[in-house]
Amino acid sequence: YPMAYARAYSTAVKRSKNRAAITGMMTVLAPAVQWILDIRAVWTVDVGGGIHASMDVLRNVEFPELPRFGVRMFLPRELKDAAYYGYGPEESYCDKHRAARHGLFCAEVSELHEDYIRPQENGSHFDCDYVELCGGQAGLAAAAQERRFSFNASVYTQEELERKAHNFELVPSGNTVLCLDYALNGIGSNSCGPEVLEKYRFDEERFVFEFQLAPFVKL
Repeated sequence: YPMAYARAYSTAVKRSKNRAAITGMMTVLAPAVQWILDIRAVWTVDVGGGIHASMDVLRNVEFPELPRFGVRMFLPRELKDAAYYGYGPEESYCDKHRAARHGLFCAEVSELHEDYIRPQENGSHFDCDYVELCGGQAGLAAAAQERRFSFNASVYTQEELERKAHNFELVPSGNTVLCLDYALNGIGSNSCGPEVLEKYRFDEERFVFEFQLAPFVKL
């Protein structure tokens, strides 16, 4: 939704011997309109640096289906090698993966970008169990929990892809931009055909997004 942003209302920290849990209550809203999403997010950090994330989300049904929901991380650009288990090697979405296959794939992050003449959302990989980003000996792994996620890793931000009118104008962000998505709305063909079919619309009223993050070192 244009101009939508997240606003935090409360944060609480609970510590134990081996972990700390950070609970945040927040809302996604836009100026001059009612709330769009209510989110209860719990980030549990263990002594090894692993993070378990759980987001309980309630959507205001007065709004249409969501374009996507997930988290975005700006990681060091040195994390440039990706390995994932999901649909690949081409980009894939919930209604656009017939040309892909489910398996283990490896690629440089720059190779995951689909070079459309007019920049746009691209390079997502659907139905993934996990993704690893590595640079040298250091890396970060993200693993699905109850439900597989989609991921996108790029040298460009979503804002850059939206702002530029031609592919040759794109400027890398200086980071590896990692998106972990609970779901994305179907691609459809409404620019020149029908709307997204109902079974591919992201219109859940309530859902829980869980994933695990783990830093690692290759020996």
